[in-house]
Amino acid sequence: MLIGLIFTGRTFYLARRSQVTDRFGRAVVQLASDRAEERLGGVYALEHVMAESARDHITVVNVLATFVRARTQRLPAKKTFWLRFAARRAEERLPPDTEPSADVAAALAVLARRPERYEPHRVDLRRTALPGLMLRAFEFTHPPRLSRMFLTWSDLRGADLRGVDLRGSMLSLADLRRAALHGVRLDGAQLRQADLRGTHLGGASLVEADFTGADLRDAAVTAAQLASAIVDETTRFSAALAADPWVRARVAACTAVRALDDGTKCPKPTPNPATRHT
Repeated sequence: MLIGLIFTGRTFYLARRSQVTDRFGRAVVQLASDRAEERLGGVYALEHVMAESARDHITVVNVLATFVRARTQRLPAKKTFWLRFAARRAEERLPPDTEPSADVAAALAVLARRPERYEPHRVDLRRTALPGLMLRAFEFTHPPRLSRMFLTWSDLRGADLRGVDLRGSMLSLADLRRAALHGVRLDGAQLRQADLRGTHLGGASLVEADFTGADLRDAAVTAAQLASAIVDETTRFSAALAADPWVRARVAACTAVRALDDGTKCPKPTPNPATRHT
Protein backbone atom coordinates (compact mmCIF):
# COMPACT_ATOMS: atom_id res chain seq x y z
CA MET A 1 0.00 0.00 0.00
CA LEU A 2 2.72 2.46 1.04
CA ILE A 3 4.86 1.55 -1.96
CA GLY A 4 1.88 2.11 -4.24
CA LEU A 5 1.27 5.56 -2.77
CA ILE A 6 4.93 6.51 -3.18
CA PHE A 7 4.90 5.31 -6.78
CA THR A 8 1.69 7.23 -7.53
CA GLY A 9 3.06 10.37 -5.93
CA ARG A 10 6.31 10.17 -7.88
CA THR A 11 4.44 9.57 -11.13
CA PHE A 12 2.29 12.63 -10.47
CA TYR A 13 5.37 14.73 -9.63
CA LEU A 14 7.21 13.68 -12.80
CA ALA A 15 4.16 14.36 -14.95
CA ARG A 16 3.77 17.80 -13.38
CA ARG A 17 7.48 18.61 -13.87
CA SER A 18 7.17 17.57 -17.48
CA GLN A 19 4.22 19.91 -17.96
CA VAL A 20 6.06 22.82 -16.33
CA THR A 21 9.15 22.15 -18.45
CA ASP A 22 7.07 22.06 -21.63
CA ARG A 23 5.30 25.30 -20.74
CA PHE A 24 8.61 26.95 -19.90
CA GLY A 25 10.12 25.87 -23.21
CA ARG A 26 7.17 27.14 -25.23
CA ALA A 27 7.24 30.47 -23.40
CA VAL A 28 10.94 30.97 -24.12
CA VAL A 29 10.31 30.25 -27.81
CA GLN A 30 7.55 32.88 -27.76
CA LEU A 31 9.97 35.47 -26.33
CA ALA A 32 12.13 35.03 -29.44
CA SER A 33 9.21 35.65 -31.80
CA ASP A 34 9.13 38.56 -34.25
CA ARG A 35 5.49 39.17 -33.29
CA ALA A 36 4.91 41.45 -30.32
CA GLU A 37 1.75 39.65 -29.23
CA GLU A 38 3.57 36.31 -29.06
CA ARG A 39 6.37 37.83 -26.98
CA LEU A 40 3.73 39.28 -24.66
CA GLY A 41 2.13 35.85 -24.34
CA GLY A 42 5.52 34.37 -23.52
CA VAL A 43 6.06 36.89 -20.71
CA TYR A 44 2.73 36.05 -19.07
CA ALA A 45 3.25 32.31 -19.58
CA LEU A 46 6.53 32.60 -17.67
CA GLU A 47 4.73 34.46 -14.89
CA HIS A 48 2.38 31.49 -14.49
CA VAL A 49 5.32 29.09 -14.38
CA MET A 50 7.01 31.22 -11.71
CA ALA A 51 3.83 31.44 -9.63
CA GLU A 52 3.26 27.68 -9.68
CA SER A 53 6.85 26.48 -9.38
CA ALA A 54 9.14 27.88 -6.69
CA ARG A 55 11.84 25.62 -8.11
CA ASP A 56 11.80 27.59 -11.39
CA HIS A 57 11.58 31.03 -9.76
CA ILE A 58 15.22 32.07 -10.26
CA THR A 59 15.32 30.70 -13.82
CA VAL A 60 12.22 32.66 -14.84
CA VAL A 61 13.51 35.85 -13.22
CA ASN A 62 16.82 35.52 -15.05
CA VAL A 63 15.12 34.82 -18.39
CA LEU A 64 12.86 37.87 -18.04
CA ALA A 65 15.77 40.10 -17.01
CA THR A 66 17.81 38.85 -19.98
CA PHE A 67 14.84 39.53 -22.26
CA VAL A 68 14.60 43.13 -21.01
CA ARG A 69 18.32 43.70 -21.37
CA ALA A 70 18.41 42.22 -24.87
CA ARG A 71 15.61 44.47 -26.09
CA THR A 72 16.71 47.68 -24.36
CA GLN A 73 20.49 47.46 -23.98
CA ARG A 74 22.28 50.80 -24.04
CA LEU A 75 25.76 51.40 -25.43
CA PRO A 76 28.73 49.84 -23.59
CA ALA A 77 29.67 51.65 -20.40
CA LYS A 78 32.63 53.60 -21.81
CA LYS A 79 30.68 55.07 -24.70
CA THR A 80 27.66 55.70 -22.52
CA PHE A 81 29.86 57.54 -20.00
CA TRP A 82 30.88 60.16 -22.55
CA LEU A 83 27.39 60.40 -24.03
CA ARG A 84 26.01 61.12 -20.56
CA PHE A 85 28.20 64.17 -20.20
CA ALA A 86 27.44 65.30 -23.74
CA ALA A 87 23.74 64.95 -22.93
CA ARG A 88 24.20 67.03 -19.77
CA ARG A 89 25.72 69.84 -21.81
CA ALA A 90 23.06 69.59 -24.49
CA GLU A 91 20.25 69.34 -21.89
CA GLU A 92 18.45 66.84 -24.12
CA ARG A 93 14.77 66.42 -23.37
CA LEU A 94 12.77 63.24 -23.50
CA PRO A 95 10.54 63.10 -26.58
CA PRO A 96 6.81 63.07 -25.69
CA ASP A 97 5.06 59.70 -25.31
CA THR A 98 8.37 57.86 -24.91
CA GLU A 99 7.94 54.55 -23.11
CA PRO A 100 9.18 50.94 -23.34
CA SER A 101 7.46 48.54 -25.73
CA ALA A 102 4.48 46.59 -24.38
CA ASP A 103 6.40 43.32 -24.03
CA VAL A 104 9.28 44.97 -22.13
CA ALA A 105 6.85 46.86 -19.88
CA ALA A 106 5.00 43.59 -19.17
CA ALA A 107 8.25 41.78 -18.30
CA LEU A 108 9.16 44.54 -15.85
CA ALA A 109 5.68 44.45 -14.31
CA VAL A 110 6.01 40.68 -13.83
CA LEU A 111 9.39 41.16 -12.17
CA ALA A 112 7.92 43.88 -9.95
CA ARG A 113 5.12 41.64 -8.69
CA ARG A 114 7.08 38.37 -8.51
CA PRO A 115 6.59 36.22 -5.39
CA GLU A 116 8.83 37.04 -2.45
CA ARG A 117 11.26 34.14 -2.44
CA TYR A 118 14.95 33.80 -1.69
CA GLU A 119 17.11 35.15 -4.53
CA PRO A 120 20.88 34.66 -4.14
CA HIS A 121 21.81 37.41 -6.60
CA ARG A 122 20.54 40.79 -7.69
CA VAL A 123 18.32 40.93 -10.75
CA ASP A 124 20.53 42.24 -13.56
CA LEU A 125 19.01 45.17 -15.46
CA ARG A 126 22.23 47.09 -15.99
CA ARG A 127 22.52 49.56 -18.86
CA THR A 128 18.87 49.20 -19.86
CA ALA A 129 17.10 52.00 -21.73
CA LEU A 130 13.72 52.40 -20.01
CA PRO A 131 12.72 56.06 -20.45
CA GLY A 132 9.07 56.71 -19.68
CA LEU A 133 8.63 53.42 -17.82
CA MET A 134 5.40 53.35 -15.76
CA LEU A 135 5.26 51.14 -12.68
CA ARG A 136 2.93 52.82 -10.22
CA ALA A 137 1.93 51.37 -6.89
CA PHE A 138 -1.76 52.20 -7.29
CA GLU A 139 -1.90 49.89 -10.33
CA PHE A 140 -0.68 46.86 -8.34
CA THR A 141 -2.32 44.77 -5.63
CA HIS A 142 0.89 45.13 -3.63
CA PRO A 143 3.57 47.82 -4.04
CA PRO A 144 5.78 46.92 -7.01
CA ARG A 145 9.11 45.52 -5.84
CA LEU A 146 12.32 46.45 -7.64
CA SER A 147 14.46 46.07 -4.55
CA ARG A 148 18.04 44.74 -4.75
CA MET A 149 18.24 45.21 -8.51
CA PHE A 150 21.16 46.19 -10.69
CA LEU A 151 20.04 49.31 -12.57
CA THR A 152 23.50 50.83 -12.95
CA TRP A 153 23.84 53.06 -16.03
CA SER A 154 20.14 52.66 -16.81
CA ASP A 155 18.12 55.32 -18.59
CA LEU A 156 15.02 56.01 -16.50
CA ARG A 157 14.33 59.55 -17.66
CA GLY A 158 10.71 60.53 -17.12
CA ALA A 159 9.91 57.17 -15.50
CA ASP A 160 6.82 57.08 -13.28
CA LEU A 161 7.78 54.85 -10.36
CA ARG A 162 5.50 56.26 -7.69
CA GLY A 163 5.41 54.04 -4.60
CA VAL A 164 7.92 51.48 -5.95
CA ASP A 165 10.16 49.58 -3.52
CA LEU A 166 13.75 50.24 -4.67
CA ARG A 167 15.46 49.45 -1.38
CA GLY A 168 19.04 48.31 -1.77
CA SER A 169 19.05 48.67 -5.55
CA MET A 170 22.11 49.80 -7.48
CA LEU A 171 21.27 52.97 -9.43
CA SER A 172 24.72 54.49 -9.70
CA LEU A 173 25.24 56.51 -12.90
CA ALA A 174 21.55 56.06 -13.77
CA ASP A 175 19.75 58.82 -15.63
CA LEU A 176 16.66 59.66 -13.57
CA ARG A 177 16.00 63.14 -14.87
CA ARG A 178 12.42 64.28 -14.39
CA ALA A 179 11.38 60.89 -13.00
CA ALA A 180 8.36 60.69 -10.70
CA LEU A 181 9.63 59.03 -7.54
CA HIS A 182 6.93 60.16 -5.12
CA GLY A 183 6.73 57.83 -2.14
CA VAL A 184 9.43 55.44 -3.37
CA ARG A 185 11.55 53.49 -0.90
CA LEU A 186 15.20 54.10 -1.70
CA ASP A 187 16.60 53.05 1.68
CA GLY A 188 20.12 51.71 1.23
CA ALA A 189 20.07 52.30 -2.53
CA GLN A 190 23.24 53.31 -4.37
CA LEU A 191 22.74 56.45 -6.48
CA ARG A 192 26.37 57.49 -6.86
CA GLN A 193 26.81 59.95 -9.73
CA ALA A 194 23.17 59.46 -10.74
CA ASP A 195 21.46 62.33 -12.56
CA LEU A 196 18.31 63.34 -10.67
CA ARG A 197 17.78 66.83 -12.05
CA GLY A 198 14.10 67.71 -12.04
CA THR A 199 13.22 64.44 -10.27
CA HIS A 200 10.26 64.45 -7.88
CA LEU A 201 11.09 62.74 -4.58
CA GLY A 202 8.20 63.96 -2.45
CA GLY A 203 7.52 61.55 0.40
CA ALA A 204 10.36 59.24 -0.66
CA SER A 205 12.27 57.37 2.04
CA LEU A 206 16.02 57.98 1.58
CA VAL A 207 17.50 56.37 4.69
CA GLU A 208 21.16 55.55 3.91
CA ALA A 209 20.59 56.18 0.20
CA ASP A 210 24.00 57.07 -1.24
CA PHE A 211 23.96 60.29 -3.31
CA THR A 212 27.74 60.69 -3.48
CA GLY A 213 28.50 62.62 -6.67
CA ALA A 214 24.81 62.67 -7.64
CA ASP A 215 23.18 65.67 -9.33
CA LEU A 216 20.17 66.82 -7.30
CA ARG A 217 19.83 70.25 -8.85
CA ASP A 218 16.17 71.16 -9.35
CA ALA A 219 15.13 67.89 -7.71
CA ALA A 220 12.02 68.09 -5.54
CA VAL A 221 13.54 66.87 -2.28
CA THR A 222 13.75 68.35 1.20
CA ALA A 223 16.55 68.80 3.71
CA ALA A 224 14.58 66.59 6.12
CA GLN A 225 14.68 63.72 3.62
CA LEU A 226 18.40 64.15 3.03
CA ALA A 227 19.12 64.22 6.78
CA SER A 228 19.38 60.42 6.80
CA ALA A 229 20.96 59.97 3.35
CA ILE A 230 24.64 59.90 2.35
CA VAL A 231 25.71 63.18 0.76
CA ASP A 232 29.06 64.93 0.55
CA GLU A 233 30.88 67.81 -1.12
CA THR A 234 30.57 66.07 -4.50
CA THR A 235 26.77 65.98 -4.33
CA ARG A 236 25.22 68.75 -6.39
CA PHE A 237 22.27 70.58 -4.86
CA SER A 238 20.00 73.41 -5.88
CA ALA A 239 21.13 76.81 -4.59
CA ALA A 240 18.45 76.70 -1.88
CA LEU A 241 19.45 73.25 -0.62
CA ALA A 242 23.16 74.01 -0.81
CA ALA A 243 22.58 77.01 1.47
CA ASP A 244 20.30 75.13 3.88
CA PRO A 245 21.99 74.74 7.32
CA TRP A 246 20.49 71.28 7.72
CA VAL A 247 21.96 70.06 4.41
CA ARG A 248 25.33 71.63 5.25
CA ALA A 249 25.27 69.86 8.62
CA ARG A 250 24.49 66.56 6.92
CA VAL A 251 27.34 66.96 4.43
CA ALA A 252 29.68 67.69 7.31
CA ALA A 253 28.48 64.63 9.24
CA CYS A 254 28.93 62.30 6.27
CA THR A 255 32.36 63.74 5.52
CA ALA A 256 33.42 63.25 9.14
CA VAL A 257 32.28 59.61 9.14
CA ARG A 258 34.15 58.92 5.92
CA ALA A 259 37.32 60.46 7.43
CA LEU A 260 37.14 58.00 10.35
CA ASP A 261 37.76 55.10 7.95
CA ASP A 262 36.32 52.62 10.45
CA GLY A 263 33.90 50.89 8.11
CA THR A 264 30.95 53.11 8.95
CA LYS A 265 29.23 54.18 5.75
CA CYS A 266 26.45 56.39 7.03
CA PRO A 267 26.11 58.46 10.20
CA LYS A 268 22.97 58.57 12.27
CA PRO A 269 20.25 60.96 10.99
CA THR A 270 21.35 64.55 11.40
CA PRO A 271 19.02 66.64 13.60
CA ASN A 272 17.78 69.96 12.31
CA PRO A 273 20.21 72.66 13.58
CA ALA A 274 17.31 75.10 13.83
CA THR A 275 15.57 72.98 16.47
CA ARG A 276 18.56 72.17 18.65
CA HIS A 277 18.37 73.32 22.22
CA THR A 278 21.38 75.15 23.63
